[in-house]
Parts: sequence; structure tokens; C-alpha cells
Amino acid sequence: MASIERVLVCGASLDAVNNNSVLRGYVGRGFGEVLGDAAVRASSLEAAEQIAAEFSPQLVVVFGSCMPQTSIYHGLRNYCARSGAVLSFWLHDDPYEFDYHYKILDVADIIFSNDRWAATHYQHPHTYHVPLAADRDAHFRETGGIKDRDVFFCGVGFPNRQQLLRDCAPRLTGLKVEVLGDGWPADIAFARNERIANSALPDWSARSLVTLNIGRRYNLANERFNLDASTPGPRTFEAAMAGAVQCMFVEGLEILDYFDPDNGEILLFDSPEELRRQVDALRDDPELAIRYSQAAQRRALADHTYRNRAELILNTVRSFTRA
Repeated sequence: MASIERVLVCGASLDAVNNNSVLRGYVGRGFGEVLGDAAVRASSLEAAEQIAAEFSPQLVVVFGSCMPQTSIYHGLRNYCARSGAVLSFWLHDDPYEFDYHYKILDVADIIFSNDRWAATHYQHPHTYHVPLAADRDAHFRETGGIKDRDVFFCGVGFPNRQQLLRDCAPRLTGLKVEVLGDGWPADIAFARNERIANSALPDWSARSLVTLNIGRRYNLANERFNLDASTPGPRTFEAAMAGAVQCMFVEGLEILDYFDPDNGEILLFDSPEELRRQVDALRDDPELAIRYSQAAQRRALADHTYRNRAELILNTVRSFTRA
């Protein structure tokens, strides 16, 4: 298509039910870093149709989850049909909500999925994989500071996470371990049901010797193909931007496309014994921990910002031709 001078980024669901609206701001900022702030607007889904009529974007990026019943896109589709703009969707909860993607098949010109494996299952001719990322303003922290704990994890206590930490608990004896979030049972002594604001999470990661990275297995609407997630979620990139040394429980090898374990950008483990060896090595060599922290952050800054993702989307859209 012709050059893209203006972009509208809007929510895929109403803000009243959108728990991830803060991510939309990161996406808008990423496009602004490429095109200039004046060329980008970020808005709620409720306001998107009116803003599109006034702002006249050549590209609309509907970002988020299309699962809620109140997610209706006919107004944006009509705007794009009248103006020739491209209507794209960047879904951030695949594969856990995959069964609801039917809602956008007839309205989307282009679909971007956060998950590589899920993207291959869309029955749409223009579907691409674009992972989430990190925002420098929100997530960057200086490296090399004081560590308040040896091992840290924050997240919902899904059954797979509970089982892994139960298995690891005997090997974590003698370490200061803090696990926070919702849904943690009382038998995991170092876990407590306490939420951390998203804005504070980078500080916790930066002030921990090791930040655990454990994927989730909890589907809201994924019965059709029962897809397993392949792409790491946004916290992988956000923690790296904060300078965290991440120990990731290995369930797939796609992580190697984003971070290099041989360079210390991320550490991998597949057993409680391996996790303890990783932690002990960092406790014994603080300089090694700093080098790994800096390596992870450099990679995030170079390859995993929302500017990087905006450039990928823009290049894809520029080569798009309607049938």
C-alpha cells in the first residue's frame, strides 16, 4: 500500500473490562518512535471510531483481546472501507483465547498474533506472528544494585506453577525466596497471595538475584485445537529490560530466537537441581550476575522494544495488497 503517515492504536475490548490497557500505551509509544508522536493516536475502543474519522489514519491497529462480548468492530471496518485504511488486529492472549478469533476473520485485513504456534492455525490469508515486547520508559532499571532476595517470581498460581515450585522447594532451602500473586496454596511456604502493581514489578525483578520465568497453562477459550503456547509472554521481555537475570523453566526452544543462553541473556533449567546450580553460581560470583544482567538488558534494548515491533508491523502492512 501507499506510505503510512498516521496510525491509530486502539483497544480490542472496552476499557471497563480491559486489564491490559497499559500495554496499549506502550504500543502507541513504539509507533510514535518510528513515525513521530504527532503521527500516532492511542485510544480506547469506545472512542476509536470517532478519532479515526477526525484523525484519518492509514493504519488502524486494534490491540488486545477480542474475547469480551462487547468487542464490536463494525464501525472501524466501515471507516477503513470508506478511506482505504488497513484494519489490523494484534491479539495478545493467544493461544489462551484462540477460539474467539472467529470474531475478526471477516473484518480484519491483517492479523498479528502474539504466539507463533497459534498464528499458524488462523484461517485468514494475512496472519503473522509478532511477539509482545518491553517499554524502555516503563521497564528499564539500572543494573548492579542491591539484591533483596535470591529468587523471585510473580504470577498467578496456576496448577503447573504450583507443581513446579513444590518440586523445587527442597532444593531452595537456605535461599531467600519470594513468590507473589494470586491463587497460591498454603503448603508452598515461600509463596503468598499478594499482588504487585505492574509499575513496581521491574523494581522487584531488578532487586532479585534471580527472577523465575514459568509459563502458564490456563486456557479461557482454547478447546478447538488445545494449542500450547510457544512464544514467551511480555514479562520475559520486560524483566530483561529491567536487567533481571531470568531462570526460565524450559518447555520449548522458541526462547532461543529471542535470548542467547550462551551469552547469559537468559538461563534455562529443566530440573530443581539445575535451578539450584544456577542460583549458587550467581551467589558465588556477583560479577557474573552483573554481566548476565547487562547482557539481557542490551538484548532487550536492541531487539525487543515496542519500536522494534512497530517497525515489523509497518513493514508488513506496507507490503500488503488487498485481493
